[in-house]
Amino acid sequence: MRWLGRLVLGVVVAIVVLLAVEGVLRVTLPVVRTATLPDTMIRAHLENAGFRYDPDLYWYWSMLPSAAMQINEHGFRRLKPMTQAKPAEVTRVVTFGDSQTLGAGVGPEETYSAVAERLLNEAGEGGESWEVLNAGISGFRSLNVYRLLQRRIEAFDPDIVVIDCMPYDSPRDDGALVGRPIGSAATQVRAAMWQSRLYYVMRLGVEKARPDRARWLDRAPLQGDALGHGNHDLIAEWGKERGVTVVFVQYPVSENDWRLGCHTLPAELPGDLPVVPACDALKADGRAARALFQDRNHLTVAGNEVVGKALAEVVGPLRE
Repeated sequence: MRWLGRLVLGVVVAIVVLLAVEGVLRVTLPVVRTATLPDTMIRAHLENAGFRYDPDLYWYWSMLPSAAMQINEHGFRRLKPMTQAKPAEVTRVVTFGDSQTLGAGVGPEETYSAVAERLLNEAGEGGESWEVLNAGISGFRSLNVYRLLQRRIEAFDPDIVVIDCMPYDSPRDDGALVGRPIGSAATQVRAAMWQSRLYYVMRLGVEKARPDRARWLDRAPLQGDALGHGNHDLIAEWGKERGVTVVFVQYPVSENDWRLGCHTLPAELPGDLPVVPACDALKADGRAARALFQDRNHLTVAGNEVVGKALAEVVGPLRE
């Protein structure tokens, strides 16, 4: 039975070694606890004094309300008063995305969300009104947005959510949210592994070693043998389960030579949901990209007006 003793000893040694490696990684990689996004990206945003680390969202506002960032106590860029409970006779829209949605470089009343709210209320009938709440956060990609929906926005009871993210801009989310209910034993094991730095490093290594893996902004991730839409599909499923209308936005950009461009190509968004034709609207406006963009992806006041009008035209007919 000497072989059995050696086997037990080998298992014990292996466990001790794995625990030791996990301990070292927890010291050297303190932020990567649930990081599906690259650690360097998370750290870059944490260098901004306006953000703190969040184990689910990776970065979030460090203080609410924030007068410096013009963010209210609920986490929205908004000057008008609001309550968490949705008022009667109000259709509540929440817009999500990165600094393009947040409105970097323009005032809170000049963002495309504020423009859309103003236009929708000007056209309103029957005493009903609209709220268009701006949940944009600098650097947020579709994975961050999907988690923000689950973690913080459900409580605001939105009727419509608007997603302004580049397709395939994040790995498809497959991590458990911290503190959320855990179901089956398999789910518990998966959640425990998701917290492990060792598992993170091993998974990242395997992904990098696969030559056929779906890379960011390269091609759509595969779901079995079918072409999928990554986190955009997950967001669509979230809305369907809750009776919330999901609207996607074409992601417009200004190319390096100041040509109007678009990071959303045909068939890159779920085909059965409304899409705000932001790229098409900016091109149809006729003005040069310099008049509509401050830089590569931040809209000017004029650019926000164009996208806000396009948003209002799409969501206006969606009110039941």
